[in-house]
Amino acid sequence: MNKAVKLVIMFFVMILCTTISSYSAEKDVLLKTTSTWDNTEYKKLKIKKPEVTVLKIIINVNEKLPMHKHDLVNIAYVKKGTLTVITDDNKEITLHEGEVLPELIGKYHYGKNSGNEPVELVVFYIGEKGTPLSVNK
Repeated sequence: MNKAVKLVIMFFVMILCTTISSYSAEKDVLLKTTSTWDNTEYKKLKIKKPEVTVLKIIINVNEKLPMHKHDLVNIAYVKKGTLTVITDDNKEITLHEGEVLPELIGKYHYGKNSGNEPVELVVFYIGEKGTPLSVNK
C-alpha cells in the first residue's frame, strides 16, 4: 500500500474517532429500580399486547387527587412543584421538582399538591393494552 493511501486511511480513522467521542449530549440516570417506592418488588411482567401511555398531569395548589390504584407499571416525573403521595394505610412520600417516583401497583393511594405552586407531572404507564390507567376506590 502506498504512502498516500495510508495517510488517507489514517486521516479518516482519526476523523471517525474524533466524531464518535466528541458529542455534547449529557445523561443522568433519574431512576433505575426493581421496586415501587414502598420497596415492593416488581413481579415478572407478562404483557401480551403492551401499551405505553404518557400523560402530563397538573395538580393545582391545595388540590388532592381521589384515592385510586394502578394495576400496571407507572413512573411519575415531577417536572415542577412538590407532590406528596399518601397510601390508604398512611405511608407517605414527598417529591420535589426533578425527582422520579416508581408508583405503587395494586395499592390504593392519592397524591396532593403540598407546595405553593401547581405540580406538573409527566407519568409513563406500561401495561397490557386496555388496562385502565387508574381505578378509583
